[in-house]
Amino acid sequence: MKKQNFVKGTMILVVGGLITRALGTIYRIFLSRMIGPEAIGLYQMSFPTLIMMITIVTAGLPIAVSKLVAEAEAEKDLAKVKKVLHIALSLVILISLIVSFLFYLLIPLISKYFLTDERVYYTLIIIIPIIPIISISSVLRGYFQGKQNMIPSAMSTIIETIFRMIFGMIFSLIGLEKGVEYASAGAMIGMVIGEMAGFLTLLIQYQFHKNENRPVQKQKLRPLLNQNENIYHKINRIALPVTTSQVIGSLAYFIEPSIVSHSLAIAGISTAMATALYGQLAGMALLVLFFPTVITYSLSLSLIPAISEAAARKEMSLVYKRLHQALNIAYMIGLPASVVMFIMADPLANLLFATPQVGHLMKIMAPFAIFLYIQRPLAATLQGLDQAKESMKNSIIGAIAKTIAIFVLASNPRFGIDGVAMAINLGMMLVTVLHFRCIVHLIGYTIKLKPILTIGLSSLAMGYISYLVLSYAKFPFPLGIRMILSLVLSLIAYLYLLLLFKVIKKQDIARIPWIGPGIARILP
Repeated sequence: MKKQNFVKGTMILVVGGLITRALGTIYRIFLSRMIGPEAIGLYQMSFPTLIMMITIVTAGLPIAVSKLVAEAEAEKDLAKVKKVLHIALSLVILISLIVSFLFYLLIPLISKYFLTDERVYYTLIIIIPIIPIISISSVLRGYFQGKQNMIPSAMSTIIETIFRMIFGMIFSLIGLEKGVEYASAGAMIGMVIGEMAGFLTLLIQYQFHKNENRPVQKQKLRPLLNQNENIYHKINRIALPVTTSQVIGSLAYFIEPSIVSHSLAIAGISTAMATALYGQLAGMALLVLFFPTVITYSLSLSLIPAISEAAARKEMSLVYKRLHQALNIAYMIGLPASVVMFIMADPLANLLFATPQVGHLMKIMAPFAIFLYIQRPLAATLQGLDQAKESMKNSIIGAIAKTIAIFVLASNPRFGIDGVAMAINLGMMLVTVLHFRCIVHLIGYTIKLKPILTIGLSSLAMGYISYLVLSYAKFPFPLGIRMILSLVLSLIAYLYLLLLFKVIKKQDIARIPWIGPGIARILP
């Protein structure tokens, strides 16, 4: 199995993630326009429940598998690699079956009393087969990421997205004839088929590569745990804090639709309108704002095994270097993205969703989105340094603060759904600041202000050029073409400024796999 270095592994995930996110965003835009904000609201109300179930089942196992496999690879202990994977798969299969059954029993109560809109029942039912599929796939991805081979993860996500798009559109249109609740359920059926396709892709990749390591005799669960108690405890030590952190975050996400609905009801907004407003925020505005996280998420997936391997070898200077590289990339992507999304909020909302209110929500959140973009690399560093407990504490504090803020602000008629957006901003900022504080104490990391200020000024210049081109240039083209032209011209200016201020160099661009050499040749 070919191992990639940190930069190449990250770029593979970034390219795969960009393709996936682009396809997924196009899919959600068409889906939103086809079935409307109310059906999207029902789909989005059920999504936190899915995330909650997956979090409970996986129990932080993908991160534990990635970290322990990376450490075993550094020690060249191939037998340990197999044992870690077998234990993790045994646990996740057992837990997923139990949780799926319990969830089936609770669906009527969740739909009627918790989410306050019984029409979400059918969508929740469709979630049941997704739980074991995603859980097993996530462990396999952790295994490949621990071996620092990012190609299987990238391939599986692309295939999953393509199948989800095709079948999600088909079943949503079929369901729409019967009502918005069936259209929402149809979108979830598409997700089932997509996840199954992604899982089969990972399984084929694993079967293809598994003979590269010495085989380990298959055993039943109990003897396996008894004979590999040390590995089990290591998995447990890493997984439990991550699980607690993710469960708290998922719980906050899970109860968010309910709190939003009840808070907006206090503010005098009907249930149907509250569902539509939540669909605009979570299913449309956040869809656009979360797009750049595909890069920072890819960074974090590569960062965990890279940090773990460096820490296992006691190479703290390499840990520092990897974090610095990841944060610089996050700044270079996140700062211009925040600026451009603020400036283009209204035209983006009109073009993508034909819903002007979404632009208003994007403007509230875009200036704070940079905290979200740098949060994942910081969390990955804590997990790679075996400090998952600190990440857990910070996530709990942020989730509690966000949940309280949603209730306080959204129930105020003056704010309404705007209050939900502001509460999400608060949660993002708080968790990111707490993560950064922990890393400063652990490795003495210091912020270098010059590159951040340079990137920030270049981002503002990019935003200003984008605004001028979009607002004043008299191009006889439709809005979509003018936006693309505006974005391309401002992006060229941004890259030129980064090169001019020596934030990046031509040789840095040339090292990017596949596309870097070609771009470097045309640069001045």
